[in-house]
Amino acid sequence: MALTLDNRTPDLLSNPTATCPQTPEELETITVSTLRFGTVEVETDLVITFPEGMIGFEKNTRYTIIAQEGTGTLRWLQSLDTPALAFPITEPWQFRPDYVATLSDSDTQQLKLSDEIPTLVFVIVTVPPKNPQEMTANLLAPLIVNVATRNAKQVIVQETEYTTRHRIVDEMARAKSVRMEAVSVSRAKAA
Repeated sequence: MALTLDNRTPDLLSNPTATCPQTPEELETITVSTLRFGTVEVETDLVITFPEGMIGFEKNTRYTIIAQEGTGTLRWLQSLDTPALAFPITEPWQFRPDYVATLSDSDTQQLKLSDEIPTLVFVIVTVPPKNPQEMTANLLAPLIVNVATRNAKQVIVQETEYTTRHRIVDEMARAKSVRMEAVSVSRAKAA
């Protein structure tokens, strides 16, 4: 059965210890020297495994998510296998509230997902160094994380409206326009 993920998916990053050991003595860590963040300590329970790697990066299977101060909703998917490799990511609903990702039966089974399994959805963001206003997001191939197993996969969603380069500023303007239309319709019905 195909699984559809939408903005009702819980934001488990607001409580990252939900499935982690509760006492410091129980925590195991990995020390990684990264190019972007220097030396970081990563709790083993926060390691995300992409068994097949990601598209174009099949040999990199272990990652963690790093939130960098001052970057808003952007986070970094830092490779633990290649210290120089880190992808800016965000949740698609931050700029596209109506985003829906329908996964194939195969992807759903491979990740052992169901409606009861907490799932995170991220998209990779491309930020041009000299013009960050032109940043784009890959809505066609999101990163799906099974929070219970910490296994993940980059999938190709079944929706045909998405591409690999959605300009985030345009998507935010579209979302604002849709909200304004909804308010207008609501006011018209109330009158």
